[in-house]
Amino acid sequence: MKRIFCIAVFAALFGCKQIPTPGLSNSGGDVEPVLLSDVRILFEAPAFAGQQVSRAKITDTWQREEYALFRSPRAQAEIVYLAATARETSLEMDVTLKTMIRRWNFNGQAGITWGEEFEAFGRVFVLPYLQPDHACFGFSAEWAPALDDPESNPSKILFDYYCELVAAPLTRTRVNALVDSIEVSRFAGGNTTSVPVPGPIGKGEGSFGNSGYPFLLARGYTSEGRSFVDRTY
Repeated sequence: MKRIFCIAVFAALFGCKQIPTPGLSNSGGDVEPVLLSDVRILFEAPAFAGQQVSRAKITDTWQREEYALFRSPRAQAEIVYLAATARETSLEMDVTLKTMIRRWNFNGQAGITWGEEFEAFGRVFVLPYLQPDHACFGFSAEWAPALDDPESNPSKILFDYYCELVAAPLTRTRVNALVDSIEVSRFAGGNTTSVPVPGPIGKGEGSFGNSGYPFLLARGYTSEGRSFVDRTY
């Protein structure tokens, strides 16, 4: 995945704080628009050239979660990027890739024919599938294991789906090229747009969104060692 792990920064050591317990992050914060200077997700798929990207973010004490909706007359994608932003905090996603794909409203009502899951670019899991009039894939990636987390959970997670209005399945080469065009970067805002999302993301119906939003995957852990966190993402 091109430059998905593109920024290496110095981690900062933080002082003591109350450690969140599992599920505590579900209190969440407010859903906000994303300024261009704060954009992290970039997707350079040809189908979205010249199109506005709808974005939202939510932050709380332990995490930052960014949502992006890419749309054109012939394709649609929804991408979520989460980063743990607190000491002794990691992310935990406990659903399969197939379940994650199904939970998006765009996929929920369609008859789906599943392809074969494969791994691309190291620890990026991809699952092709077909809707009656779209060729699609979903993927998920986890990286940056939280220091001293006994479960070795990641501090960063990215997942999405992409669907294109074509009759034939997407080839493995094409899927790899599309996955490779997705970036997570502090400097993504210089190459994209950001407009408000056209309605509630967490509703359980419609042509976009997911009833599980916001996902808020942060979970606290206790370690005997020191814990660091990269807040720059």
